[in-house]
Amino acid sequence: MHKLKYIPLIFLLIISSCAPPNKNFPLKKSPFSGGEYKVGKPYQIKGKTFYPKESFDYLETGVASWYGPNFHGKKTANGEIFNMNLLTAAHKTLQLPSLVKVTNIENNRSLVLRVNDRGPFVKDRIIDVSKKAASILGFQKKGTANVIVEYYGKAKIYDKDGKTINQKNKVSKENNKRYFYIRIGLFSEITNVEKIKSDLKNFGKIKINKNQSGFRVLLGPFANKSYTERVLSNLKERGFKDAIIEKIN
Repeated sequence: MHKLKYIPLIFLLIISSCAPPNKNFPLKKSPFSGGEYKVGKPYQIKGKTFYPKESFDYLETGVASWYGPNFHGKKTANGEIFNMNLLTAAHKTLQLPSLVKVTNIENNRSLVLRVNDRGPFVKDRIIDVSKKAASILGFQKKGTANVIVEYYGKAKIYDKDGKTINQKNKVSKENNKRYFYIRIGLFSEITNVEKIKSDLKNFGKIKINKNQSGFRVLLGPFANKSYTERVLSNLKERGFKDAIIEKIN
């Protein structure tokens, strides 16, 4: 009987030892704390000028490389701390931070990465990814890979304590200028349109207008003419010889 009366007390001691010391114990701090939203002014590297800007329909094909130990623990361009074991990337002109989808064309592996740094500043390379990202995408040992990089969305920003900063939905002037489309062509059969849609899925939004003549396929809208011309050039290289730019007012 004497032993039984101590059981509730022992149970309470076990429960209290397992409980956290403070019911308001802090959550794990974000590894991206202390950064800021940044576009930045034009800057020069090795005699070449780069022009950062907001781009909400960015899509480009090119070479990716990766960076790691030499920059691990250092500040990124927007004030965050670079960690080569996180899924991040560096880009020469995109707004920071932002999310991009990177697809390794050679093995079809894809990742969504947080762009929070500037680079790479090596000829013909369009993005630098972290060591971890390169490993998952399958080109860490090789060093580089042919990739498709496309804007994926806004990235959250965290203050120095790791709390999310509420961002006002500011509509940029650049984002308001979405009146450029690429007309792919006019097709009589819907089966042809479906194949075209599959071929163009990584280039942007596809718009299909049906009329008496058939199916009119448009790609876009795009933010500015120079970028649209780059996409058009890429499309022509892939066999879309009849594609042209249309300006929609």
